[in-house]
Amino acid sequence: MATAVKPAMRLAALLTLSAAWLLLWCTPALAHARLEETYPADGGTLSGSPEQVQLLFNEPVEAEFDPLKVYDQGGDRVDEDNARVSPDNRKLLVIDLKDLPEGSYTVDWRVTSADGHPVSGTRKFSVDASAAGGAGEPIEPIERSAQQEATGGYGHIVHVAALGLGALVILVLALRRKS
Repeated sequence: MATAVKPAMRLAALLTLSAAWLLLWCTPALAHARLEETYPADGGTLSGSPEQVQLLFNEPVEAEFDPLKVYDQGGDRVDEDNARVSPDNRKLLVIDLKDLPEGSYTVDWRVTSADGHPVSGTRKFSVDASAAGGAGEPIEPIERSAQQEATGGYGHIVHVAALGLGALVILVLALRRKS
C-alpha cells in the first residue's frame, strides 16, 4: 500500500508545481503595455515645431529595431533616427525631431511590453503657425541626445528564470523527500 502512495504523491507534487509555474508564467501576459500620454497630443496642432515626440506607457517598455518613426505628409521621415527609452523613466519613449515646417505628421511606434509581447500604434499631429493653442506640454523636459541609450531591459527575464529555478529546486526536494 505504501508503494502505491509514493507515485501518487509524486504526481500530486509535480502537478501542483506545474500549475504554480503556469500561473506565474501567464500572469504577466494579462496586461500588455498601454499608451497613456503623448507629446504632441494625438490630433493636436502646435504653433511651432516640437523638438521631440514623447510617448508615455503604463509600464516599462523595450524599444528595439527602430521603435519610433515620424513621417511628414509626403511619407518622408522627419525624425533624427535616435528613438530611445528615457534613462530617467523606462516608461517613456523619446525621439528627437528635425525642424518641422507647417503640415501634418504621423507618428508610428512599436515597442515590446514587459511580458514580451509587441504593441504598436499610430498618432497624428500638425504644425500650423496660426494655431492659437498647443498640443500639450512635453511629458518630461526635453534633452537632446545624439546617441541611443543602451537598454538593459532584462529584469523581467531574470525574474521569470529565477522563479523557474526555484520551482525546479522545490520539485527536486519534494521528490527526494518522498523517496
